[in-house]
Amino acid sequence: MRLTSIQPAHLQQLYALKRAEGRGDRTVQLIHTTLYNIFKQAVHQGLLERNPAEAVERPKFEPVEIQILSEQQIGQFLSAAEGSPFEAVFYLALTSGMCEGELMGLKWSDIDWEHGILFVQCQLLQIRGQGKVFSPPKTKSGRRQITVGPATLQQLEQHRERQMLAQAAAGERWQEHDLVFPTSIGTPGDYKRVVNEFKRILKMAALPEIRFHDLRHTSLNSLMEMGMQVNMVQRRAGHSKASTTMNIYGHATMRSQEEAAERIEEVMHPVKLQ
Repeated sequence: MRLTSIQPAHLQQLYALKRAEGRGDRTVQLIHTTLYNIFKQAVHQGLLERNPAEAVERPKFEPVEIQILSEQQIGQFLSAAEGSPFEAVFYLALTSGMCEGELMGLKWSDIDWEHGILFVQCQLLQIRGQGKVFSPPKTKSGRRQITVGPATLQQLEQHRERQMLAQAAAGERWQEHDLVFPTSIGTPGDYKRVVNEFKRILKMAALPEIRFHDLRHTSLNSLMEMGMQVNMVQRRAGHSKASTTMNIYGHATMRSQEEAAERIEEVMHPVKLQ
């Protein structure tokens, strides 16, 4: 498209597309600011008569309030999820802190069984007009390694055994994509089914209605409360900046400091000398 042909409606369509691809509000804001400055310079140089971005409202950033499951609620949820076809998805979301797109895009070849490492290299996105699309992580930091423990590996191993049974049952209908969480015939997974099952389990466990993405928040928030260094949580989350991690989970750090203050006072008391 020629520079002079760009209209405000084209920019609005671009922002809508980026949101459909899973881009966050801050990213869309940055795109708008970049384009605004480019068009402004073009007007200054006489290449454009007006700046089309001036007629488009600056995308708003509306932070979503995260909801965290407590330790007891995590136990309730996992107990209710036992036997669910998506039990392993829920368990991995809580132990790895991966996003839903990363979970659905995970492949068996991305798992280092010997060292307990998951390689996050791809995500499965649902894009309007294109359907399910495999895409690399949004940022360089999103392409990362996540260490998991023996219990998570065991959960994945049991899931793989169930998947092999499903593959045998599907026979020739099975389409191999090496996905850890595909459909019953091996095709890219249906995220809507996962969410519907997630909501059913929450209701069955008498837990508050939260978003599936809040399992990621629960995982990362728990690590912060355990005292893991911010830069370590940042890398596990795939955040490009530690400030992003602190903005989201900083309250957990404050709680940890309060607990530490209380604990140190418990041992800091005078002892009478004989």
